[in-house]
Amino acid sequence: MDKPYDYDKRRFENDDAIVRNNQMVRDFLRSDSDILVKMDIDQKYPQNYLTALVPLVEEYKVVGPLIYNKWRESGYPPLLCEKNEYPIIRGLRNWFLFADENGILKIPFAHTNLLYAREVLEKVKPPWYEVKYRKDNCNHSANRDFSFIEKINAVGYMTHINLKVEVGHLVEEAVDTKTHERWTGIMRR
Repeated sequence: MDKPYDYDKRRFENDDAIVRNNQMVRDFLRSDSDILVKMDIDQKYPQNYLTALVPLVEEYKVVGPLIYNKWRESGYPPLLCEKNEYPIIRGLRNWFLFADENGILKIPFAHTNLLYAREVLEKVKPPWYEVKYRKDNCNHSANRDFSFIEKINAVGYMTHINLKVEVGHLVEEAVDTKTHERWTGIMRR
């Protein structure tokens, strides 16, 4: 937080997220910053977002919040893009059973709006983001996030999410736990 670097934070007219995300990682690696924080303009972040997550980067290397997606065919699902047999996708009340005592959950894949230790991104060879035409259980068929996280896994790092830090997508209202529960009937216990 003491060494921010210049980055053009605007949306481009003919937006290509793969190009933009690769430029973002390249610009970060040219800086002397220690942590890349990737966020989206269409998401609602809690006030404690950085103070809750930045201290976790040293231990977990790749860590982020529980992020709720925009509408998909199954409702407003959390962006836990792991294999279908992974047990946490089955219901909110079960996720904390698999998390550690601090609410940290290790999962194979997630949305890439996470915090990354420099050492992780230095090990991944460019291009960092690519389109891989593969269906995941979040109903994405060309998921650039999936390919990026797959490369991070390949160099020995896993994704961790802090279930106590929740980020919602902005649509007509914030998509968050309450929205998800309203559409699925799942209640957190």
